[in-house]
Amino acid sequence: MKLNGYLERMGITTDILKERVSLAYGVASQICPEEIEEIFVSDYIKDDGTREYESVWFFSKGYCIEAQNFITENSIDIVPIKTNRLQIEIKDYDFKKATEKSRLRVLILLGETLEGEIKAAKENCDVLRDIIIKYFKTRLTE
Repeated sequence: MKLNGYLERMGITTDILKERVSLAYGVASQICPEEIEEIFVSDYIKDDGTREYESVWFFSKGYCIEAQNFITENSIDIVPIKTNRLQIEIKDYDFKKATEKSRLRVLILLGETLEGEIKAAKENCDVLRDIIIKYFKTRLTE
């Protein structure tokens, strides 16, 4: 998994933020029964134009793991990927190539009652699109 390259592209360059992601990854990789394949940092752009990071997600073939508020908290959720529903909100994004104005918000119903929310801004929309296709799209038909 290319952790540092992705973090750099996302603007996560300070040692403190990298350490927080590494801590979450360390816990996630120990509790997940499968090898973690992908990382995704849920982000959005605030009104003042700054990027805000909400949570970090890790994906294996059959599980998704979320570290909510990973910058200030140590909380990890792990669930099997059993997608019952996807709700996708798109702003200035053609699902092909992200721009500076692109935004993507995905609500996922995992199982019967557990809901997850993942946000992406700018170039991160392309990463989230790929995760939707790889991990959630195929599960909608199961």
